[in-house]
Amino acid sequence: MILDIYNDSIKYSIKNSKSLFYFGLTLFSIFILWMAYLLILIHYQNANLNLKFASLIVPAVFTLIPGFLFLGYEYKILEISTCGMINGTDKVPEFNNLKEMLINGAKVFLVKFIYFAIPIIILAVSNIAFLNHISRGIIGTAGAIISIILGIILYFVSFISLSNMAAHNNFKKAFDFKEIKEVILTIGPARYILFYIGLTVIECVIAFVLFTITMIAMMIIGTSGINTLTSPEPLWWAMFIITNLIFTLIIALTELFKTRGIGLIYEPIEE
Repeated sequence: MILDIYNDSIKYSIKNSKSLFYFGLTLFSIFILWMAYLLILIHYQNANLNLKFASLIVPAVFTLIPGFLFLGYEYKILEISTCGMINGTDKVPEFNNLKEMLINGAKVFLVKFIYFAIPIIILAVSNIAFLNHISRGIIGTAGAIISIILGIILYFVSFISLSNMAAHNNFKKAFDFKEIKEVILTIGPARYILFYIGLTVIECVIAFVLFTITMIAMMIIGTSGINTLTSPEPLWWAMFIITNLIFTLIIALTELFKTRGIGLIYEPIEE
């Protein structure tokens, strides 16, 4: 069954090239916004440090929109996949209804934020400044260990919680821990962990192969192109943009593959 899920997820991720392209563009737009910000910072090197720090708000706010769209599209895939059939006729959702995607993306972000805020808070509290050096070292180490273990557990649980939310289209279901526990027990904790490790390995292999092919192609194009241009700078920038666009599309492809797999491994609890 797990191999069938992998097979389905690979085929599913390349079904709709148009939606995949738009999906990747959300990541690419985040990259462009931060690149523009960094270039502005480099240009104004002598600007006041407080002004530089305050200016972080601008790219951070603007990247929320494509970031939420990215998460909102993943939510769409989860909605279809949690109720879908392995090797069935499920269609890849269109990249549309942007308002709904923004709202759902914000919900996904909030769920992830709440889950991962817990180990971060534990880590922060265990390193409070008023403790003496020895106590801070002991408590800090214990807090770090607890937060890492809890973070790993919540990392795996968060995927099921998002699937549970998508399956019921209900934000509260992301925190229905009784139901989430039953889903994990139904799947089998060991089976779920092994499945996710396998999913990650396949995702990394796909990304590595595509990245390698892209880099080789860009090197060949760059070498031949520089010989025909009086100045390599325009070509360098063109290649830089194209390469990073391709990279973001590859990341989008692997994320689509992973999201599909996570949605398919989810087994809803009958009420």
